[in-house]
Amino acid sequence: MKKMLGLLFVSSFILLAGCQAQKEESPYNRTNPKQDYERLLRTHVFAACQNPGKPYALYSLATLNKRPSDNDPRYKVTFFNGPCEGQTVWTTDVLLKTAAVGAEPLPKGTVLLRNFWNPKDPYDTEKADRWHIGVVSSSQRLDKGIVDMEFPRDRNDFMPAREGVYLHNVRYITKPEVKDVRTFL
Repeated sequence: MKKMLGLLFVSSFILLAGCQAQKEESPYNRTNPKQDYERLLRTHVFAACQNPGKPYALYSLATLNKRPSDNDPRYKVTFFNGPCEGQTVWTTDVLLKTAAVGAEPLPKGTVLLRNFWNPKDPYDTEKADRWHIGVVSSSQRLDKGIVDMEFPRDRNDFMPAREGVYLHNVRYITKPEVKDVRTFL
């Protein structure tokens, strides 16, 4: 009886070890650069590293350490990358959630977050450290994968800097909602 239980235990152990090895070789456990890039951007927040509260603020990825409370409306963040890498600051200028832009039409006036470097190579995690807020000015080149954006510097800047940006370098700002800073008459 003891021999049979021992044999049963050993065979079940070998069977489980074989299943475990097979699971690791499964094609469903693979990752690709797009998944890694999106995971990096989803697991961090964007906080203003330079010029917080201004329309031309520079945003970098940050780890959220503390949310606002009733007494203090600021977030405590530690910058993950960018010019302020490693610094811990208290700020109110934080973008909590963003989403990738797809192939859908982008109406003029949509506010997006744009990668400062605008790399041609999609999903380049080394060039994901500086971001700016911009406004869609034209979507005529969407078929080429480019959206034209304006970058206003203040509320009265009606002739802002304009630039074409690859679609893989822009993101929707979903939380909190951000509107165009310019006041139109």
